[in-house]
Amino acid sequence: MEHVMDYCDAADLQQFVATSRLGAVQVREYLQKRICAVAGEYFHDGEILMDILHTCDAVISGSTALHTLLPKLDTPWTPADLDIYVPQSTSTQLLNRIMAEGYSIVTDEQQLQMRYTHSHMHRVVVLSNGERNIDIVVSVTSVALSPIFHFHSTAVMNFVSADTIYCSYPRLTFRHLSLVNASVLYYGGHMDDIVDTMRKYMGRGFEYV
Repeated sequence: MEHVMDYCDAADLQQFVATSRLGAVQVREYLQKRICAVAGEYFHDGEILMDILHTCDAVISGSTALHTLLPKLDTPWTPADLDIYVPQSTSTQLLNRIMAEGYSIVTDEQQLQMRYTHSHMHRVVVLSNGERNIDIVVSVTSVALSPIFHFHSTAVMNFVSADTIYCSYPRLTFRHLSLVNASVLYYGGHMDDIVDTMRKYMGRGFEYV
């Protein structure tokens, strides 16, 4: 059954959940295993990341969340790094937890230094262990999710928490379609950055409509 699920996106898996209690259990275990496998690329034990997300009210977003929503064996690209979003109140705790796992801060960019306005990002910290990078995005609000809904396009308005996988625009995303977030243009977004990012996702099979 796991091999079949490897060809399913999250919408297909959701339909399988509705078939039976056993189906629901199998899908939950499959997704947990898949997320822990991603976490295992950054930590010696994948459960470490899940505990960090739970205790710090943080979520995974960006390419990693999108990749988790898409079929494992039908998605040729892989995320370059791990993006974690966290509220200000638990950001210090989260950074300390990750640095305790062998990561060091490479860059620490405050809101006024960023090239993005109205992004709901307070701070972006990049950490590395010499092999892998983790980007920590600190929200300006009391919830980690605020910056996610200010992303450049709908394709990446998704997140994975300790117990939830969420897709904001499933009818578009699972058809590899995306809309540009017009507010990014209205509120001072840098066109070069936006175009570069759009090209990246077009290279990953997404079409902008």
